[in-house]
Amino acid sequence: MKKGLVFVLLLALFVALIGGVVSAQDEPKVLTTGRQMGPSDIPTIDPALAEDVPSVQVIDELFVGLVRINEETIAAEPGMATSWSVSDDGLVYTFSLVPDVPWVRYNAESGAVEQLTDADGNPMYVTAQDFANGILRTLSPDTASPYLYVYQPWIAGGEAYASGEGAMEDVGIKVVDDYTLEVTMSRPSSVTPLIFGLWGFMAQPQSVIDEYAEFWIDPENIATYGPFALKEWVRGDGGSLTMIANPFWPGTDSVPSPQLDEVQFQFLDESVQLTNFEAGSLDVSEVPGTEIDRVLASPDLSTAYAVGPGTCTYYYGFNVEREPFTDARARLAFSMAIDRAAITEDVLGAGEIPANFFALPNLNAAPTLAQFPEGGVFSDPEGAKALWDEYLAEVGKTSADFNLTLLHNESALHSAIAQAVQQMWSDTLGVTVQIATADFSTYLDTRGNYDIYRAGWCYDYPDAHNFYYDAGFHSDLLEENDTHWSNADYDALVEQGFAAETVEERVDLYAQAEQILVHDDPAIAPVYFYVTDDLTAPGITRTHSYITREHYEKWDINR
Repeated sequence: MKKGLVFVLLLALFVALIGGVVSAQDEPKVLTTGRQMGPSDIPTIDPALAEDVPSVQVIDELFVGLVRINEETIAAEPGMATSWSVSDDGLVYTFSLVPDVPWVRYNAESGAVEQLTDADGNPMYVTAQDFANGILRTLSPDTASPYLYVYQPWIAGGEAYASGEGAMEDVGIKVVDDYTLEVTMSRPSSVTPLIFGLWGFMAQPQSVIDEYAEFWIDPENIATYGPFALKEWVRGDGGSLTMIANPFWPGTDSVPSPQLDEVQFQFLDESVQLTNFEAGSLDVSEVPGTEIDRVLASPDLSTAYAVGPGTCTYYYGFNVEREPFTDARARLAFSMAIDRAAITEDVLGAGEIPANFFALPNLNAAPTLAQFPEGGVFSDPEGAKALWDEYLAEVGKTSADFNLTLLHNESALHSAIAQAVQQMWSDTLGVTVQIATADFSTYLDTRGNYDIYRAGWCYDYPDAHNFYYDAGFHSDLLEENDTHWSNADYDALVEQGFAAETVEERVDLYAQAEQILVHDDPAIAPVYFYVTDDLTAPGITRTHSYITREHYEKWDINR
């Protein structure tokens, strides 16, 4: 009996151990990250309405464009288009789509991602018509896309339709069959394939949008088709958004089926992210500039740390409709008074580069400091003070006569930089500048009402045109330009630069435009070029993105 009892106990222990192993292996792979999110809620996940990095990060995983931008090589790869051809004149693009990719939705009651069906019970597949619907909805004046100014110039008839002066039928979109889409561009360009990787040109579920209107993006309503589906969205500051793997995504060479079961984005400030990462409750964390030295000195954290080229320029915009910034000398004085090296070394410290130019130096056709060593704007406290004193003498005022406010969106990093710059302006110019903060959505809506605002421009496609035109400083886009600045000479140079036949010609023309933008008649003060850096917990296999959004379908957890 004793032997039998021992055997039974051993057998029970063995079963328990085996059960434990099976349970561990079956445990869902859930990645938690604060990367690219910030402390505020995501403004939207509507492809037609998104204009910010957090929104686009989520959209890029729930939907897939005709073209997919590789996050590491920055090259155009097949997305929902398996291939495409271009006419001899470079104007007509014909896309062949991946067939039988269903629209899906997460069902909270069943706990599963489910295919959507039409009124007859047939699966709803993503077709060329859905892409046509998406592009036309984004271009529609009724949609009022805040990124319309980026999209409308590219497709033939797009500008006229977007302005309300042209008909939808005249836009260069033709559905050849269910899985073939033809798009006629307004001009030929080597940049064009990258444009079809933008979120506003993704397929959009028109029937779902018609049914739920602005609430179509809620988890219980939304229809998506990418490698992940929307599982949960806890709104508000400090909230979260969770994506779940879409089992119906077929997987392609450039957009594989995800290995992760879920990705949870947490809306956290960088400093809170780091605290949570060290506590083990966050798998991927951004790093506050003030903590870089500690991270690099730590054996564990330094191993988890990765840094690479950035995709954004950090700058301050001046409202040229408010004194003293109605005068170019005042704007240049404030720009020259910023010690950019002190910002990158003392406040940041992750290898950020002081920015003398607005456009990133690694973009196609962008001028660089090596090519134009006397170009751009430099930190020069003495020169700044002389310019400021000249302006004050002419208008008969003193520094104390100005009550100025600088706005930035909520972030410990932006706050630290703003306080450093605030002190520089006080020390060099004798000006007292108040600092105001706002949540991200409010910041976007109101920054044009302040004297100075913090901003960052991250490229949508790796060409200088995206900075000099799409960023909003060309007069065509004056309504999008929160500095309210306009310069006809700048406009002409940007137009000539885009149309020039050689890269050398484009670089020279853009360099002249750059000089106007940041020095001769400055609208902005470039501060630094970003780096891409973060911390990743052990056991996570990943890619490192250089396009401001990660492709989590290529990640895995093995621990």
